Amino acid sequence: MSSRFSSQVPDCVVQTCYEYEGVIIPNLMPLRVIKRVRTFACRPDDLFVVTYPKSGTTWTEHLCLLIKYDGDHSKLGGDHLTKHFPFLEMVEDLSNPTTSPALIDLAEKMPSPRMLKSHCHSPFLPADIGTDDPKAKVIYVARNPKDTAVSMYHFCHYIPNMPRYESWDVFFEEFLADRAPQGSWFENVLPWWRRRNHPNVLFLKYEDMKKDLPGTVRQIAEFMGKSLSDDVIAKIAEASTFKAMKNNPSSNPDTLIMKGIEKAGMEKPKDKSFMRKGVVGDWKNYFTDDQNKRFDELYEKQMAGSGLEFEF
Repeated sequence: MSSRFSSQVPDCVVQTCYEYEGVIIPNLMPLRVIKRVRTFACRPDDLFVVTYPKSGTTWTEHLCLLIKYDGDHSKLGGDHLTKHFPFLEMVEDLSNPTTSPALIDLAEKMPSPRMLKSHCHSPFLPADIGTDDPKAKVIYVARNPKDTAVSMYHFCHYIPNMPRYESWDVFFEEFLADRAPQGSWFENVLPWWRRRNHPNVLFLKYEDMKKDLPGTVRQIAEFMGKSLSDDVIAKIAEASTFKAMKNNPSSNPDTLIMKGIEKAGMEKPKDKSFMRKGVVGDWKNYFTDDQNKRFDELYEKQMAGSGLEFEF
């Protein structure tokens, strides 16, 4: 076993990740950057989108930007949406995380009001928002953990320098043991659920967003202090469906990821996309009956008394 990990992990994790304070973190988010995220100075008019990975982050960023610009795509200046929404713990160059500049540099220099993104657990977030009294606005999006796990498994096989698990079964065991990249889904989600009534927190569920996208646009707009007409809300919802975003090079992360892979001289993943399915219930194609039973037992135990319920 590698001395860098407190328990046995697959070789693919040893090669691509490290452990910090009990959480397994991809090398793409170097420790030097994780430590800086904690001390990042928030401004009262900042808007953070915080999620466990593969929970609708890019989707929510897209909605926030279009709401900010009243549905006018041209205000993004042709840039990819991620340029407007720095990913605090990520580096610019996926092929060389040790020496690459970090996106937090960009975030620090951005004029207000800033929009920022993170997958960090609360203890790793900027001190001003990682507590029960966040000093800036936070939209937290949660997705049912079974679909999240399946999406994360595929994501690991798409992004360079992420662990490539031998099989779904291997990944499932790691996810169940809180050893997937980014650690425990429960530890990421539950603190934000407890803060859901704080005026600076908007807690959204991915499944609700799928069911009523115009309603979600209205909710986010209200939280951002924006008043939009029904026409603009409909226009934003239409531009933010899975299909519309997948077909839009400025919102589909494939555009940037492929450029980065090409620049690094790496092999492009075949027939894979960052935006894979975006559906509810795909986990049923992966979980065996035994895996489902074991996961349900863990879920019942971890979620007991929380009052948080998901559509599976």
